[in-house]
Amino acid sequence: MSTSSRSRRVLALVLVVVLVTPLFVGVAAADQRAGGTVVVDEGETVTGGLQATAGSVVVRGTVEGDLQAAAGSINIAESGTVTGDVSGAAGSIRIAGTVEGSVEAGAGSIDITETGVIRGDLDAGTGSFSHAGTIDGTARVGASSLTLTSTAAVGGDFVYDGDITVADDATISGELREDPSLSGSPFTGLPDVASWLLTLYSLLLTVIVGAILLAVFPGVSRTVADGPQESPGRSLGVGFLVLVGVPMVLAALFVTIVGIPLGILGIFLYVLLLLVAFVWGEYAVGAWLLSLADRDQRWLALVVGVAAVYLVGRVPVLGDLVEFAVLLFGLGGVGIASYRWFGRRRGGDETESVSSDGGDDADAGSGDENGDGDSGVAGPVA
Repeated sequence: MSTSSRSRRVLALVLVVVLVTPLFVGVAAADQRAGGTVVVDEGETVTGGLQATAGSVVVRGTVEGDLQAAAGSINIAESGTVTGDVSGAAGSIRIAGTVEGSVEAGAGSIDITETGVIRGDLDAGTGSFSHAGTIDGTARVGASSLTLTSTAAVGGDFVYDGDITVADDATISGELREDPSLSGSPFTGLPDVASWLLTLYSLLLTVIVGAILLAVFPGVSRTVADGPQESPGRSLGVGFLVLVGVPMVLAALFVTIVGIPLGILGIFLYVLLLLVAFVWGEYAVGAWLLSLADRDQRWLALVVGVAAVYLVGRVPVLGDLVEFAVLLFGLGGVGIASYRWFGRRRGGDETESVSSDGGDDADAGSGDENGDGDSGVAGPVA
């Protein structure tokens, strides 16, 4: 590879890192996750807090610390617990578990179920608000429509702006009052403006990163795109091996002191790999969709793939499965392309070695023939 080509690729990788870094800005100690779906499984405990950017964020286990999330949907399941505060911007937010701190949220809809508990205060801006659980502190909600069911309980004041329906059996220990100034709250209008801006930013960022990958790594991009069309099973299989195999190798590095710095670097590169692999997977989906119409335009395929995965990703269950498959296709394509690249490098080295050895033998043979010729030529007879 030429120096200029290598420099362009390094510059492109740096640019990718710079572009995706804003998605993870925050406290370094927090667990930072991104992807189609971020899940804290039941029985799992995340320490130091969690910062997540994803299509959907699901907490079924425990987050020790604060939860900060930007997603299409945020769901704190009945078995889920957040020991700190929750700050979120999403299309929809559902709280069925326990938040031991306060909640600040902006969403298209916010639903606190009968099992949902907020130990602190609630400050929210939303299109529709439904409360059937427990809020120990004060609630300030600006919404188009608000509903407090018969099981709803608020330990402090409930301050609102919007059309409200309060069931007779709902419990509000403090004052129920309307405050039109909530329409000027930083959260009000967030579902209509900021959440859509966030979505558009994420989609645009994905297209930009994808364009860089297509321009700088056309060979890998072609391999990734060919996977779902030519051998989807192999791409998925290789992708799964990369997904589980790399963490195992990284874990082995932490066994020795010397390997710890490499392991830390490897974790960063692995997260970066997951991000770019998902983008490559979206490109593969777009290329496959265009192939059904007998069209082969890689830039259009990128846009189509990003849009298609985003739309399907909003469908419950099916969206999660599709996004996981997209990630595996991307990882599989990267794995196959890497294997082929190393194979060509090894084959090139062997060819060069054979060529060099053959040249030496030829030279030696030529010398022997000359020596034999010289010794076999008789001198003139007197």
